[in-house]
Amino acid sequence: MPKIGKGAPKQSKKQTELMCASCGNIKKNKEFYVSYQQVHSKTGRIPYCKQCLKQMIIDENNNVQLDLIKRMLQIIDRPFMWDIWITSNNEEGDSLGVYMKNLALTQNRYLTWKDSVFDPQTVTQMNYNSTLKQSEFLLTDEIIDKWGAGYKKDEYQAFERKYHLLKNNYPEKTAMHTEALLNYIRYRVKEELATASGQVKEAKEWGGLAKDAATAAKINPSQLSAADLTDGLSGFGQLVRAVEQVVDIVEILPKFKQKPQDNVDFTLWCYINYVRGLKGLGDCEYKDIYGFYKQKRKDMDNKIINNIDASDNEDCNEGEKDGLI
Repeated sequence: MPKIGKGAPKQSKKQTELMCASCGNIKKNKEFYVSYQQVHSKTGRIPYCKQCLKQMIIDENNNVQLDLIKRMLQIIDRPFMWDIWITSNNEEGDSLGVYMKNLALTQNRYLTWKDSVFDPQTVTQMNYNSTLKQSEFLLTDEIIDKWGAGYKKDEYQAFERKYHLLKNNYPEKTAMHTEALLNYIRYRVKEELATASGQVKEAKEWGGLAKDAATAAKINPSQLSAADLTDGLSGFGQLVRAVEQVVDIVEILPKFKQKPQDNVDFTLWCYINYVRGLKGLGDCEYKDIYGFYKQKRKDMDNKIINNIDASDNEDCNEGEKDGLI
């Protein structure tokens, strides 16, 4: 039986074999991936063998499919992390095996399906400039003045990442607000780095400082009032500004559909073809109806423009009569 390292889930010494919940075969423990979830604490293993998990992610042509990978991870309640998956594919060996190995790292082992990150845009948003290599990170005097001297280069980079993640959702109305946010980020990053390196005691101490700093900065959700959650918005202009600080505004305009999308469209199409049949005409295609819509809209736009021009001319004439212009 393989030796269980420190921090690994507890496991009965007598239980060296498990039954796969998928194929039903009894296999040795090494044929199952390690699990750190409480529900698997008795065996310390995912209840599906490695071979069955591999079968879950391939199609009928033995090709690995991304949607099947996500479904398999949802079944075993492990996260799909886009950046980890890409990194795992670039490493040597079986992609699934490398991915599960990376999920077993200290910083990832307790993540579940609800922690998934499905696309690179979300990864970029959650980890500011996460693809930037350490050697490419430019440590300037401005950054040192911002966070204080004495930290390592990777710590400064982690500070900046978390700051860009939080700043849009935190009201830095005064210098005191900014200082409170920076204090929280310092402690929080130190906690994460200690956790990643397996320094549990140190991580706990930094976590306590981060919790106190979060309370002081009113970052804890339990402290937020309705005014905090709305940022004291009292008008539509402030609401627009708050939205634009978070994400760019995407143009959303009404558009005609070239194909019927609902019961009303289909009913109109059927009625039009029924009337055409009564007149001895052939059925029309929906693109003809779409073209009719476009022409009518164009005619309406021209009519509105002409009415505006006519109204302006009448106003000018009245102004000339009255001696105003």
